[in-house]
Formats: sequence, structure tokens, C-alpha cells
Amino acid sequence: MRMRRVAWLVAFAALLGLSAFLMSRGDKPKKPERVLKAEFPRFPKPWEEERNRKRRTLPPAAPKPGEEEGVQRKRDPLLVALPTEKGKSSVVFEVSALKESPIGQIWLDCMLDEQAENQRRGRGRDMFKEQFGIDLLKDVDRIAMSSSKVAILSVAEGAAKFDRSGWPKRSFGEKGAIWEDAAGRGVFATWGDEIVLAGANVKEIEAAIERLESKSPSREQTIPEWSVYGDIFGVISPEELADMLPAEQGEIAARIRAAIDRVDLHVDTSEDVAIVADVNGSNPEEVRDLAKSMGAALSLARAGAEDEGDDRLRELLDYATIKPRDGRFTLDVALPLDVLKEMGPCRKRDAAPPSPASSQ
Repeated sequence: MRMRRVAWLVAFAALLGLSAFLMSRGDKPKKPERVLKAEFPRFPKPWEEERNRKRRTLPPAAPKPGEEEGVQRKRDPLLVALPTEKGKSSVVFEVSALKESPIGQIWLDCMLDEQAENQRRGRGRDMFKEQFGIDLLKDVDRIAMSSSKVAILSVAEGAAKFDRSGWPKRSFGEKGAIWEDAAGRGVFATWGDEIVLAGANVKEIEAAIERLESKSPSREQTIPEWSVYGDIFGVISPEELADMLPAEQGEIAARIRAAIDRVDLHVDTSEDVAIVADVNGSNPEEVRDLAKSMGAALSLARAGAEDEGDDRLRELLDYATIKPRDGRFTLDVALPLDVLKEMGPCRKRDAAPPSPASSQ
């Protein structure tokens, strides 16, 4: 569904940061002249911890065998709705923060225009509201996406409404309602008045509602509570990270699949974009070797950019650092706003001159 396109395109800055694995320099980077306005997100700020506490509105799950009931605490419905299978990627976008950031405003405006397709430019946000009954900039607090290809939205009270002819409605569980497009183009669901789900696979949406209503002992969340901070945050699976690499990096992709368990991602977009990716694996030696191999192989990309005079690519590489940390490593990438503005999918469209036919 188009909602999925919107969410994943908002994640462009984060995925671009992960792709810096392909471009990272070897040892010491050349110090850029430009001073970045970016703060690397390494831990939750006090106000984020308080915000996260208020978002835990779901009653605690039953304690696990041998676990005292007193240690249980309420849960965040958005995080609970995400799939719990190992090897899945899940990313959360703080829409309320992104819409106030420079890059967030640029990309949301662009993507909502993309949503409008062949309609008059500037109506993307209105058309989204007409289709789903939700104003992305006013009603949505967060959007979560995962490998299950279901968009999970945390919305303002009263915004979880949907009524479309041709979309039969049925109840599911205690608080769920599901609409399926009769033409098979998608599924839309609400859970109570705070969660909206949309996707193409009704079974995945039903599974998300079942997780929200389950009274069984909780399984480990894909994104743990301690990792909920930044304007974009989540976990990238090694399989999907390896798939980001080009075909000529097949050997490194295979080693990523073998050595890495997960990549925890945190992004700050308040001015320039600062990305922290923590790469973890169960075998510290394999992770260290992988970091060295990637640094050696990928330094060739930087040398190639210098030889070819690609100043923009070289600038991005200058801001990338890999830091080994006790059997894991951290990738820090700082992306200047002025560079990001020239690299997005809107660039070619905006820069393209009008055709002779359109000017007649």
C-alpha cells in the first residue's frame, strides 16, 4: 500500500546511513572543513524517558514461569504490535519530531506530493486524508514499519476512524476492527482509538492485533524499551542489511549474515542528520574480523571517489567512522542537510526543466 511507501521513504536518511558501510574510509578520516550541527544519539534523554513512560498504556502481560508478578510493568502498544520473530527488521519514525526537523519537512512534503501521483502537486497530504481519514501531520504521532510490511500508526485520540464503501468491515478480537478492500488492494484495521494498521496481508494484521490482546507471557520485543530514543530508531536484521550491498560485495554480505545478530539504529534529525548504528554479534572475534574486512574493502570506495573527483561522495565518506567496542562495533555517520537535499528522489523531479510540450 502507499502508506508503506510513505514510511519507508521517510527512512531514506537512515538507510543511507547504513549504506555508508559501502563507503566507509579505512583508518583515520580526513577532517572535513564544514562544522556539522548534529548530535549523535547514544542514549535516551530524560524527556524521552518520560515520554516513553507515558506511552506505556497496555497492561502488563502475565509473568513468565518463575518471574515475580511485581516486576511486570505496562507496555507500549506500538512496540507490542511489532512482530517478535528473530531476524525481522523494525523501524519507528517519530512523525511529531520529524515534521519539525529541516530534513523531515523537506522529505514529508516531497513524499506527500509523490502520494498524489498525477494529481495536482501539493495535494498529497489531502489525498492521503481522503483515502484513509487521517491527517499525517496532525493525527499521527509515530509510524512503525517492519519486515511484515504492515504499517502501524500511533494516532491522536479519535483519529482512528475509517469508513469506505466497498471495504467490508468485521470485528476481530476485543478491540479490533478490520476492513478488506473487495478488490484485494489492501487491508485497513484499527485497534481501540489509538492504533491504526494498514498493509496487504490480513494474516499479518490479525497477528498484530493478537499480540496487542494476548494475556500470555510476553515474548522479547523486537525493539526493547531501553532502545526507544531518537527521531528514527529500530533494529535492522543482518539478512536485510546484507541485501543492501551490491552484488560485487557478495563475500562481505555472506560474512554479515554469518557474524551479525542485529543492528540497532538511532537517528537524530534536529539539524543535520546524525546516525548511530550499533552492530552486534554472538561471536566477538568474528565481529571484529568483519569490521576490519569491511574497513579494508570499503576504503577502496573512498579512494575511487577521490580519483574520480566525486566531491559529494567524498564529503559523505569524510563524516563516517567505525569504532570497535568489545566484540561489536559502532558506525557513526553525519549527513549534512545541504547534501541530503540534493540526493533525494525529489531532486531530479524538481530540477527537471519543463518539456517544450508542457510550455505550449
